[in-house]
Amino acid sequence: MFVSEKQIEIRYAETDQMGVVYHANYIIWMEIGRSQLVNDVGFEYAALEKDGYVSPVMDLSISYKAAMHYGQVATVRTWLEKHDRLRTTYGYEI
Repeated sequence: MFVSEKQIEIRYAETDQMGVVYHANYIIWMEIGRSQLVNDVGFEYAALEKDGYVSPVMDLSISYKAAMHYGQVATVRTWLEKHDRLRTTYGYEI
């Protein structure tokens, strides 16, 4: 199984006053990971959409195991859990 990796430096704007990453930012990072995976396997996201292939998010489940903080580097690992002609399910680890 191929696992794509993308490193993201955690910016101050992504955190609360205690320097902890605001939970919604993880979803943005997942999208960055998904785009990186598409690039890593040789496609361009914009070109796929231009050709009529769209991939809206239909469902999302997230479990927060530990807080991340300003100044850390997050590594987003993304892989394909399942794929058929209609749907693709991605797996993530941050």
